[in-house]
Amino acid sequence: MPCCPADPLRGIEPADAMIHRLMVGDLPRTTAYQEAINRNKHLFHGKTVMDVGAGTGILSLFAAAAGATKVYAVEASGTAQLVNKVAKQNGFDEVISVLNCKVEDVELPSGVRIDVMVSEWMGFYLFHESMLNSVLAARDRFLAEDGVMFPSEARLYACPCSLQGLYEEKITFWNNVFGFDMSAVGSSVLDATAKKPEVCVVKQDDLLAQPVCIKTIDLRWVETNEITKFSENTFVSITKRAPYHGLCLWFECDFNGLDYNENGDSIGELVTLSTSPFSAPTHWKQTVVTLGAAGTERSSIGPEDGLQTDHDIADDTIRTKSKFIEVEEDEVIGWRLEFEQSESNARHYTITLQMLDPEEDEHPEPCSCGMARCLIIAKLIENEMQAAAGTKCNPEPVVVEETAAN
Repeated sequence: MPCCPADPLRGIEPADAMIHRLMVGDLPRTTAYQEAINRNKHLFHGKTVMDVGAGTGILSLFAAAAGATKVYAVEASGTAQLVNKVAKQNGFDEVISVLNCKVEDVELPSGVRIDVMVSEWMGFYLFHESMLNSVLAARDRFLAEDGVMFPSEARLYACPCSLQGLYEEKITFWNNVFGFDMSAVGSSVLDATAKKPEVCVVKQDDLLAQPVCIKTIDLRWVETNEITKFSENTFVSITKRAPYHGLCLWFECDFNGLDYNENGDSIGELVTLSTSPFSAPTHWKQTVVTLGAAGTERSSIGPEDGLQTDHDIADDTIRTKSKFIEVEEDEVIGWRLEFEQSESNARHYTITLQMLDPEEDEHPEPCSCGMARCLIIAKLIENEMQAAAGTKCNPEPVVVEETAAN
């Protein structure tokens, strides 16, 4: 299907309008894009920009206001016709060209290359319902050799967490309902919760360890096979005694505009959008991969198994062989988290969670879990790096404190 200008007869559905209102009104999200573009106008002034998945056109407007010569706003839905109107209302109708089609169907004029590709492609836990595959396809077709991707880097984080408050609200409520024991309902809710990612706001105090980055994506160079299936073994030291209900996932995106001008002076800034529990809440919230109810064991959960979340991510599934457990301060725990893209829908993933034995299973190198062997390996690696850099003639001896975890 060839790409075409926006159809003025197509409108926006009320439900779609609500979604766009939610996203544009998400101040941490939209402000991050605005600041990233405004503080790095040297990347946009006089340049050709593509906005992949333009929605109602706010990112295209930011780019045009920053001095872009041409902005291609690519939007497959009926909102594309509104971008035309919005561009004209703001005096950018000669700058912003709206293409009402999938980005895979776009055909640019001969010889046109994109200097900056901007997109808000991220989904829950970065990957769910994300447009990343489409963005990478557009990058490979249209981005100039010295072109820039905004955001430039994305990182996925994981941290063990407690959901005591959430479970008390959703499950314990059923223990005594007007004097009746209805805990069977609570057990059913808990059972369903264990099957699907839980999208909710996780408080800082509910995190049980230092967060760990489990996946980094350089948007300029990442290949699609790197996001089709990936996994990571992780070990951490628990910071307080609490019930361990699952792994909290969130992401950060960097917009790196740091550069040097012709005089050798540094210009531009690094702007970061964070969806962590330490930052202002966003519509992405956080995603928790739950461990499962005590006494249950799950190994293969399919899309037909129901859903209990604040947001509909029913097509993403969890496979887990775990239980809710009580953890102690300084205890080392480990897990293996695997993400596998659906063959039928690249925007959906199956998440596989496996608990690891810190004593028996292999740790990554370096590992910051605090166990003695990991401290030794980390110090050896540090000494090797320093020696290679020529910063030390005599590497420091490896010393492990007696109080280190075994």
